Amino acid sequence: MDPRLFKAIKYGTPVVLVALAAWIIWAPPARVGYAPEQPIAYSHAKHAGEYGIDCQYCHTGVTTGKKAGVPSMNTCMNCHVSVGYGKPGVEKLKKFYEKKQPLEWVRIHNLPDHVRFPHAPHIKQLLKDGQPTKTACTPCHGDVANMKVVEQVQSLNMGFCVNCHKDYRNDAEYKNHGVNINCNTCHY
Repeated sequence: MDPRLFKAIKYGTPVVLVALAAWIIWAPPARVGYAPEQPIAYSHAKHAGEYGIDCQYCHTGVTTGKKAGVPSMNTCMNCHVSVGYGKPGVEKLKKFYEKKQPLEWVRIHNLPDHVRFPHAPHIKQLLKDGQPTKTACTPCHGDVANMKVVEQVQSLNMGFCVNCHKDYRNDAEYKNHGVNINCNTCHY
């Protein structure tokens, strides 16, 4: 092998690997601004903002499970069995409900399959007694209660998560809550 080629590979490979790792960690926020069309034009600004419905009412798994979850049709119909008559979105909702068909909501905040993000411990640590759930949701999801159409406002890439973990790791209030930045904390 040509010594110049060997030298180029020997010194070039680590440079390329470091650049690749840096790009993966601080990848451009490709999904920031992502706001797909949903099967029903649901307004969080109206429900969570104007009416003050807490996140946990609809997203029941947020403090107990890995995923926050989307509301069941029964959750929607708890209110819409008696309110919203004549509104196109509510009428469409009722048709799905009567046919026993689930709404196929389009996921907005989606992480890669190799990332482990259980909502429950994050919400439990960030949620303060007496505060609405949205105070714990806002750092990642933004001010959803004021969004007519929900969109992704944070990159949710590895750099975003690591920086958050570092911030809370150094915060005296969270020091004893197991916030760490080990790889296996977030990766399968």
